[in-house]
Amino acid sequence: MVLRWLLALLVVLTGLGLYANEHWMTRRLALDGRGPGQNLHVVDDSGSGGASKAELLQDGSGVAAMRCDMRQGYAWPFCEMQIEMREGDLDLTRFTHIRLWLHAEGPTADGSPAQVRVFLRNFNPGYAPTGGVVNLKPHEINFAPSAQSAPVEFRLSQFMVSSWWAQAHPLPVPLMGPQLDRMRIFSVITGGHVPGQHLIRLERVELIGNWVAPETFRLALLGLWMVSLLGYLSWEGWTVRGRLRRSVTRTLALEKLALRDPLTQVANREGLSRAMDLLLRAQDELSFPLSVVFVDVDHFKRINDEYGHEIGDQVLTLLARTLRANLPRDDLLARWGGEEFVIVMPQTPAEEAVAVAERLRSVFARTEWPVRLVVTASWGVAEARSQADLDTAMREADQAMYRAKHAGRDQVISASA
Repeated sequence: MVLRWLLALLVVLTGLGLYANEHWMTRRLALDGRGPGQNLHVVDDSGSGGASKAELLQDGSGVAAMRCDMRQGYAWPFCEMQIEMREGDLDLTRFTHIRLWLHAEGPTADGSPAQVRVFLRNFNPGYAPTGGVVNLKPHEINFAPSAQSAPVEFRLSQFMVSSWWAQAHPLPVPLMGPQLDRMRIFSVITGGHVPGQHLIRLERVELIGNWVAPETFRLALLGLWMVSLLGYLSWEGWTVRGRLRRSVTRTLALEKLALRDPLTQVANREGLSRAMDLLLRAQDELSFPLSVVFVDVDHFKRINDEYGHEIGDQVLTLLARTLRANLPRDDLLARWGGEEFVIVMPQTPAEEAVAVAERLRSVFARTEWPVRLVVTASWGVAEARSQADLDTAMREADQAMYRAKHAGRDQVISASA
């Protein structure tokens, strides 16, 4: 019972731990251009020969905004608001999501809401040896802020490397694909190229992640379960050794107290009853499920009639010795009367008892019986789930054995079949 409570507690703690890791162990980092090591500025296409003009607007609220007077002159006119990491690149692998409070307005070709492109530019000396912006690997996502309710949240895994950059920067296989371990610049760029007045307001950017990565946390939980399992197995081993010691002591006591059949030297009915009382007193409900197996020698009267009672007695003695030699010490064996025997198997469900009976039946087929006899038996099996079921199980096993005889003998039949 204690183990069940401990297992339930471990399950509850595991569930709470997973929930806490998902909802309570959250780290957040704000990108607003005002934090330590963050530099906010704007750029436009004038550096590429264009005519667009970007202007950084900052009011008393601290909200960053960019006004863009987009003009023809460059093939793809644009204005861009950048937040640059001045005190070291930012490792985004510690985060899983990005949350954006953005507003964008301006003319579009089809009158649809204005779109923006959000870029996460990553540094790696393999493709940006000088750290120039043009060589930083851009990961982008496009959306229309006014078409979404603020804030808009994206998984970082949704950001894909810009195809135009990948075509212009052939990379070796290890450097291909998304790479956000050293983000140097976060930027928001006008999404269209329609001339006119554009406005982008960036209220806040928030990176969200776990203080302990879910993979690491789950690995720790797995380790906890493994340690608990090893502890349980150690405890179980110690308990089993204790049970074995008690079983040996109990078996010796049973051998002294039980009444034996003088011919076969196994317990008789009274001896079986005494042995079962001791067993149930020592183990109580731990004995269940318990199986009862009735065994009856086939055509035993014919053996006595044709070969005499002495040979019949030899058959019964060898049969009892064979059963005892092929049963665990905790199983009880008794001569029920005449050529009929009973096996009581504690802590054994009916399916397992049927398998044991089938194995014993095959042992009989390989046994050298007196005067080269071929000796077979009919077997009936029933299961008791509690002490209150014992008498019923005895009757059902006896009836199953008679069904085996009527069905042709030399077979095992379960009462539940």
